[in-house]
Amino acid sequence: MTIIQPNKHQDIKRLAVSLGAVLVVLVLMWMFVYMQTVNLRHDLANAKNHLEEIKVVNAELKDAYYNLVDADNLERLAAERGLIKDKNPQWAFASQQ
Repeated sequence: MTIIQPNKHQDIKRLAVSLGAVLVVLVLMWMFVYMQTVNLRHDLANAKNHLEEIKVVNAELKDAYYNLVDADNLERLAAERGLIKDKNPQWAFASQQ
């Protein structure tokens, strides 16, 4: 006599399908995280390059500023404007009491 058990391996199939679905989800999540990491690295590299460019511009601006306020340039500018150096300046706010 033969006994037929039609749903004997149903639980194993469900387990295999569930594990397969979990594996697919994990692989997709890993791919998403990897892509985000790569994008962040590219953004970080771009930000570093931009920062270096800003540092160069800042150094050039500082150099131009220091050249403008150099003592020799200020004396030349004062001479061009007809200004003279006052040896004993009288400060208006210091004499008011």
